[in-house]
Amino acid sequence: MFNFKHVTILLIAVFISLGIGIAVGFTANSDKLLIEQQKAIIDELEKSYNVMKETTRLMDKELKLLAEKQNKDNEFLEESFETLLRGSLTGKKGIILQLGNKGDAKEIIKYLEAAGAVVQDYKILADSNKEFDDATIKLCDFAVVLRTEENQNPNLIARRISDEKPVAVVQPSNLSPLDLSNTQSLYYIDNIDTIIGKYKLIVWLINNT
Repeated sequence: MFNFKHVTILLIAVFISLGIGIAVGFTANSDKLLIEQQKAIIDELEKSYNVMKETTRLMDKELKLLAEKQNKDNEFLEESFETLLRGSLTGKKGIILQLGNKGDAKEIIKYLEAAGAVVQDYKILADSNKEFDDATIKLCDFAVVLRTEENQNPNLIARRISDEKPVAVVQPSNLSPLDLSNTQSLYYIDNIDTIIGKYKLIVWLINNT
């Protein structure tokens, strides 16, 4: 015969068993739901990755085509320089002031002379505030101030020269740009290492000397 105590224990055991069963079932379902969610996230990430990969491939292709076009355009400009600008600065005399010891002005001199200009002097100034001979400027038709180092600031020297002669401040494209406004007697070129920069220099000098 079962007494009340035994019945109570039996009922408690049944409820505990039901509770464990429900908990196990819920955990199993939760794990299954979690796995499904993780799979959905992974699928979405993979889809996004594939879209980005394709976009990058198309962009790389477009950049390659643009680079090829730019190279062809530059080659055309190089080949056309003598035809378009040879002799355009004949009789014009200039001076080149290089700020800093990095690089040189050989390419600039080459294109100026190809356009017919005469480079009367070429000075390298280690300090942009260093004094230079004003008399040399007075004998020239123009000046080119070449910035070759980041710590060189040609503003003062360029403003000073522009009071007397047209001056072009030029620099290669690997240097950070300057906050230098163009005026009628001062012109700033930040890519003199390219054929476009050299064209800009010659054309500006044609119109301002």
